[in-house]
Amino acid sequence: MSANPQFMEHRWGTRVELVAPAKLMTGEGLCDGVLRNASLSGAYIETSARPALLSRVSLRPDSAGGQWLDGWVVRIENAGVAVEWLDPPLHAVAILLSLHGGESGHHQPGMGRDQRQHVIPMRPRHPPRMATAK
Repeated sequence: MSANPQFMEHRWGTRVELVAPAKLMTGEGLCDGVLRNASLSGAYIETSARPALLSRVSLRPDSAGGQWLDGWVVRIENAGVAVEWLDPPLHAVAILLSLHGGESGHHQPGMGRDQRQHVIPMRPRHPPRMATAK
């Protein structure tokens, strides 16, 4: 079994490209960053901060409704860090992913800020009906 950390990243969901200012809280303190992409399982933040690999961090987009999301550093690159969420509230991740096309500068014509785009339900709204035995 390999202990090489570059093989530890596990991504769920589709990566959404973003350009959204954010705050990153590390063990060193609060710093600025730019969210470059995010998915249901994590995000990549362009930042000058260099938290240690596998350290815990918190991230908050600077947009309205942005909430702190806790994660841990799974990859460190020259331009930034990749984090994997630690049990994120789905509502907070949905707000983060909605920055694509909204306040991140990629607003599409004809789409109001309160209209959602590309919403994929995690589970059916109504459970399937079960056949009853006769």
